[in-house]
Amino acid sequence: MARGTMARGTVVTYPDTPAGLPPHLQAGAMRRRFWGVFNCLCAGAFGSLAAASAKLAFGSKVHVASCILGIIVMATANSLMWTFFSRGLSFSMSSAIASVTVTFSNILSSAALGFVLYGESQEVLWWGGVFLILCGLILVHRKALPLKQQ
Repeated sequence: MARGTMARGTVVTYPDTPAGLPPHLQAGAMRRRFWGVFNCLCAGAFGSLAAASAKLAFGSKVHVASCILGIIVMATANSLMWTFFSRGLSFSMSSAIASVTVTFSNILSSAALGFVLYGESQEVLWWGGVFLILCGLILVHRKALPLKQQ
């Protein structure tokens, strides 16, 4: 037991181990974590869709109709991205977890959309970004990983 003192000299003891959560609360926490990650993944995908449609709308050789369609898709995807990101923030355990998850999803989705729509393949940048974001995901989610008790 750890000991602490209060302002008037009263000794307070704290347990050395954290209190365990009942199973029904653990299940709720895992459910919230799932919805947080899901919303953040959707936010990253909509963010990359907004960027791809902006590239389509403001390209050098586009028709007026494709420019208008690109602007409408960009505005819609951008508003959906912010909606899902704010929901992901409310479900996530911290803003760092939400930000890293959205960034990972955005890089993955941007690489996939760039390859499908434009034939662009920047493998070195893509794999480097994926590696760095995976490291960030592992760091921010490491408390959720089950560790072996020794």
